[in-house]
Amino acid sequence: MPEKKSLKIAERTEFGSRIARRLRRAGSVPAVVYGRGGGELNVSVNEKEFMDEIGYSSSTGIVNLKMGRKSPVTAIVKDIQWDIISDKPVHIDFLRVSADQIVSIPVHLHLDNIPIGVKMGGVLEHTLHEIIIKVRAKDIPSAINVNVENMDIGDTMHLSEVVLPEDMVLDMNSSLVVASVVAPSVAKVEVEEEEEELLEGEEGAVEGEEVPEGEAEEESSKSGKE
Repeated sequence: MPEKKSLKIAERTEFGSRIARRLRRAGSVPAVVYGRGGGELNVSVNEKEFMDEIGYSSSTGIVNLKMGRKSPVTAIVKDIQWDIISDKPVHIDFLRVSADQIVSIPVHLHLDNIPIGVKMGGVLEHTLHEIIIKVRAKDIPSAINVNVENMDIGDTMHLSEVVLPEDMVLDMNSSLVVASVVAPSVAKVEVEEEEEELLEGEEGAVEGEEVPEGEAEEESSKSGKE
């Protein structure tokens, strides 16, 4: 069973973008707690404490939310919004849950071991980094480990081939590709094709630029004089 984490929360009574910015400058993150028969509760969380306890992963299992002398609220991290520039959390959604409640949650997919094909010179392409599973809140794993040791050059692993523990159920399309091992020449061609497409796009943009009408007439008159 994953280790249960704890966070201190403080109730928010003021709202608006200006208040939210002020909170963030003071080292706190606006958050909301909802679900499981309770009303929506607007709170804030210390940013450093959140990053130390939770970090960049939402699949942390049950979190005890402590507010003053009140009884802790058991919840899971349902969603985190990140600042694309600073890479800091700007808003957090907590969902109230009971330990045995079934929840649908994204979990990191970790590839274990080095494929046979890679040892022979192939390149491992990790396509799917996160999967959505249904699981009891108390059993949420930090990651799902997948053994790719037996993958040879040309092999492709689909999500349907990933064996989950008995207490977990996949909650997304099982035909998605998890990983594949390609020949080094194929990987090189793919990179070269991407580079060519980028170059063609840039050249097309230059060739397709329109000359302002006044300038076009001026150029025409100059060539006529010459």
